[in-house]
Amino acid sequence: MAEVVARVYAKLPPTEQAECVIYCSDYGKAGVIDFFGPALGLPPASSGHNNYYFWGPPKRSGRTTIAIGMSKQELESIFEQVEQADVITHPYAMPSNRNLPVYVCRKPKVSIQEAWPRAKRFI
Repeated sequence: MAEVVARVYAKLPPTEQAECVIYCSDYGKAGVIDFFGPALGLPPASSGHNNYYFWGPPKRSGRTTIAIGMSKQELESIFEQVEQADVITHPYAMPSNRNLPVYVCRKPKVSIQEAWPRAKRFI
């Protein structure tokens, strides 16, 4: 998962990398990015799921966001431009993490600070 996200991140121009947020639908995916991501040059992950929500919105602007585990329809309600950049696949992954699209989202309709309260998801 982290390697796929790192490939997507590496393809972004340096100006987008500097402000890019990696947003994950749940703490499991965010934990993968936070554990393996630093060695791959990734910024910390953000998520509104469980305790990740309490860590607050990311410090970066999120004008470019790499999103994992969310539907394109959901992302299009937040961003003007959403494109699938890759797919995470692994035969031993949990069924919910197989064929997981990775989206690059641009042109947010609201700031990340404004959107953060809607990101809260406790299970």
